[in-house]
Amino acid sequence: MTEEEKPERRWVLLGIPLCLVMGFFELERAIKGNHRSWLYTFEWPFFAIFIYYMWWKLKQPQPDWDDTDDPKRELED
Repeated sequence: MTEEEKPERRWVLLGIPLCLVMGFFELERAIKGNHRSWLYTFEWPFFAIFIYYMWWKLKQPQPDWDDTDDPKRELED
């Protein structure tokens, strides 16, 4: 693993478990009678899925852009 991958991996390794723990915490509060916590019970796992999706999306290989066929643009004064 290179130095460039470590920060993204740290977000995944810390963020996803934290979001899942918070989801269970809110579920416990919702069961005890806090009605607003039902929304957060589903919101925290959604954040975990979003973190994983963004990590996966950023890890995909990026195509090399070849702009040699593009017309040259001139700046207007």
